[in-house]
Amino acid sequence: MKNQKTICSLLLAGSLFTACTATNGLNDKTTGTAGGAAVGALLGQAIGQNTKGTLIGAGIGALAGLGWGAYKDQQTKELRERLQNTQVKVTDEGNYINLNLPGGVTFPTNGYVIGSGFYAPLSDIASVLNQYPETRIQISGNTDNTGAYSYNENLSVRRARSVADFLASRGVAPNRITINGYGPNRPIASNATAAGRAQNRRVEIQIFPAY
Repeated sequence: MKNQKTICSLLLAGSLFTACTATNGLNDKTTGTAGGAAVGALLGQAIGQNTKGTLIGAGIGALAGLGWGAYKDQQTKELRERLQNTQVKVTDEGNYINLNLPGGVTFPTNGYVIGSGFYAPLSDIASVLNQYPETRIQISGNTDNTGAYSYNENLSVRRARSVADFLASRGVAPNRITINGYGPNRPIASNATAAGRAQNRRVEIQIFPAY
């Protein structure tokens, strides 16, 4: 009961904060971020009684205050900053964020165990995902068309699973993640050339709003 009263008080405080700052002429997006994130952080602390609860609450509050567009923009910006010196390509696809992980640098040839040299970029991705908890994550494995279809399909699933397991080991909630293995079915370049086949061998992480 005490916890419920605290939560109600914080929600009221958040609405008052937003109303007051809006009348003082602050930008709506800034107001939404500050009010939502601040109250969300307090709610997370009240509910979780720990720092992790605070951070999750801040993420939830920020989405409520900003809407998906600005929430997505902030994630995209941070992901690009974290991954600028890696081979991960970050693109804003409008309704979602797409991360392209080249297969040649993520996995050994015909393998699905993540190379240790790619631990750091994946850890950075996990860190950002943990800061923005109001998202769902789709991980898809893709291959070129060399070899048997069934082999490529199985390999693509295993690679997607390896990435999902790594992110989960770094604190990303497994219930946010789904995986798919498309084998050679979704090429982004021609399989007629070595360069094209290299582009098709990839894992993609797509980040959508949770709702």
